[in-house]
Amino acid sequence: MPRPLTLAACAALATAAPGLATAAPAAGSPTATDSATSPVPKASLTAADERALAGPLTIDHAVAVALSQNPGLRAATHRVRGQELLAQAERKPAGPALSLDIWQVPLARPWAIHESPMVMLALRQPIPPAGLLRRRAAARRHEAEAGSAERDVQAQALALAVRHAFIEYAAVTARHALHVEHQQVSERVLELARARQTVSGTLLEIARAETEAARAHAEVATDATTIDAARIRLNSLLARPPDAPLGPPVAMPVETAAAEAVELIARAREERPERRAAAARRDAAAMDLQAARREANMPAADVGLAYFPSTKTMHYNGYGLLVSVSLPWLSGQGRKRRDAASEFAAAATEDLAEAGLRIDREVAEALAATQTAARRWQTLRGAALPASERAREVALSGYEVGRADLLAMLATEGAYVEISLEIIDARAALDHALAELDRSSGGHLPRVALLPTARHGADR
Repeated sequence: MPRPLTLAACAALATAAPGLATAAPAAGSPTATDSATSPVPKASLTAADERALAGPLTIDHAVAVALSQNPGLRAATHRVRGQELLAQAERKPAGPALSLDIWQVPLARPWAIHESPMVMLALRQPIPPAGLLRRRAAARRHEAEAGSAERDVQAQALALAVRHAFIEYAAVTARHALHVEHQQVSERVLELARARQTVSGTLLEIARAETEAARAHAEVATDATTIDAARIRLNSLLARPPDAPLGPPVAMPVETAAAEAVELIARAREERPERRAAAARRDAAAMDLQAARREANMPAADVGLAYFPSTKTMHYNGYGLLVSVSLPWLSGQGRKRRDAASEFAAAATEDLAEAGLRIDREVAEALAATQTAARRWQTLRGAALPASERAREVALSGYEVGRADLLAMLATEGAYVEISLEIIDARAALDHALAELDRSSGGHLPRVALLPTARHGADR
């Protein structure tokens, strides 16, 4: 029987990878749960749903809303139900046919039907080759299983797209917070430069400080447009108007997956809906091949019972038995259909093998990308950021008391901003890789906290 039409696998994927909001998670912020119920498809969001989306937004909530609102998933549900109904229809034999034969009506009086010497009322029932209907019904059931698995593929693709969009939304929000901080520092430096002009400062220092403050202001202004674009993309995936209010992304813990490649590949081959769909298509093709062989080798029959009312020439009522049998051996059509079904079955078997190879490749690539992104974030966050923070504090405090020049201070501030942006990008890359790894392995993977690595640890 077909698999139940639920989004359990996709709801599990809804808790797969943590989202990015800031370079470091806020204390006490909500975290993703490992259990999520399957969303019930509905046509529109309620007022409560809209208010929830306008507040702090978690990645799990975004995925759940997208799955419940997507019309493509509802269309896939209807297609699967249609396949199930076709399977039920294929199992039933064709209905009987009622025929009326009136013979030898005089051409000179075509309306004189009562002068016909023979009238026959017959009820005919076609009888297909033994086992044909059962095999056809089994093929349609396997098609329904494939459709159900493909619906899960579609849902996982949507969940993955929402995750990627949320990660980008969180990343641009984090960049905006960094640029706002840099703008505040730049304005503070400008104030110090103007205050120092009366003592030892120069107009050149003020001009340089004004230039840096203007650049910081431009970055903040640009971020507003970038955040709006990220909101529009996420709203489109949630089936909402582009200008619908969307709350800020909730910070999530920095984590990575704890699994080995061999274990992940074995799990993916069992859990991935793409492989289930390919296996169901193979089974459907095998059933169609069996049905084609029976049609090519076994005759179909047609039996009936006829009633002959009395006429002018036949003065009594009578009945007759009707039996006809097809001869499929005398036509090459059945053999060609059988050969075609054999080719389709062979192709479906190869498709299943290809699906397994593709899954292996995707898991290996996603795992490598996750490990690379995790190491980069650990090194940047554990070694580069603390060093740039110390240099920034020394330069700023030195400039405030007149022991450092403006160029050195701006250089250290620029290095701090650049490294912070690299950390945000590394975190986004890590979350993107985790989302791909969860999808490629077939569901949510166990997580472990990812801690920054100090310089000496990175060198080893």
